[in-house]
Amino acid sequence: MDETTKQLQAYLPSHLLRAAYLAGKIPFRACQADPRVSYTLYVPEDAYSAAHEAIQEDRLREHDRLSLVVNIHGTRREAQLCRDSLIKYADQHDCAILAPLFPAALDGPLDLDSYKKLRSRSLKSDEVLLSIIEEVQQLWPAIYAEKFTLLGCSGGGQFVHRFMYLHPERLQRVCVAAPGGTTRVVDMPWPHGTQDLEAIFDGKRMDLEEVRKIEDILIIVGLNDRDMDEQAELKQWLHAMARKGATKVATGDIPTQSRLQTCKDLQQNWLDNGIQASLEIVPGVAHGYQGLLPAIITWLRRGG
Repeated sequence: MDETTKQLQAYLPSHLLRAAYLAGKIPFRACQADPRVSYTLYVPEDAYSAAHEAIQEDRLREHDRLSLVVNIHGTRREAQLCRDSLIKYADQHDCAILAPLFPAALDGPLDLDSYKKLRSRSLKSDEVLLSIIEEVQQLWPAIYAEKFTLLGCSGGGQFVHRFMYLHPERLQRVCVAAPGGTTRVVDMPWPHGTQDLEAIFDGKRMDLEEVRKIEDILIIVGLNDRDMDEQAELKQWLHAMARKGATKVATGDIPTQSRLQTCKDLQQNWLDNGIQASLEIVPGVAHGYQGLLPAIITWLRRGG
């Protein structure tokens, strides 16, 4: 922890937290471990001010700390929506919302997917998220982040369940919403399966027992989410060009079925491997975060 951060924690009056942009809607901040990636938070002012004062007076109790919900954006990178859509919930439940922003084009002009798979030529997105959370713990010590709730929709859902395989010990609850592609616990190469996970992730293994200990795992998808990925035709073209040697543009896998069926298959795979996950199919909803949001908030509220 640097000296400025220590002084902020020790001396900054709680009524100045908002003026310092340390309460309320926090502007996007560069991740110190990888400044290409940024993040924003919503920190409930009243709850955090009280906890901040308790820290300064050396009377903070464990249950006074704010919990943390991390919401991972989809391909459109609407991180601000990921934050703002949960503000009411955050105020009511004394919890902070963290929304990272993994930019597009890190590994090529049409690179939209590198963060979803956790590893690419230049990005280790799971490790970047852990670095962001470490920064949050230093600057906002009254936020409990040793374990947190992780959710994400569409491309965010892809990130979430893959992160769960690698870092289950950090997760309290998990919500995987409408992913277009998934990694199942099967003997296939990453990202389709977990066969070579140890080779891809520098010797790290999936601790299936830890995954099974996560107290609440939800897969959620709209009943009308039956169309193929809107990028399917583009991905087919890019793959064809790559086979001809005409392009090396990074792109995702070509989808072969709807997200609805993908979610059903993922739940069954998890159940077959002892991972207790519930599946919620939301009537009248096609693909999109906003349509699933009421059900996601209901799920969050069930956890307190």
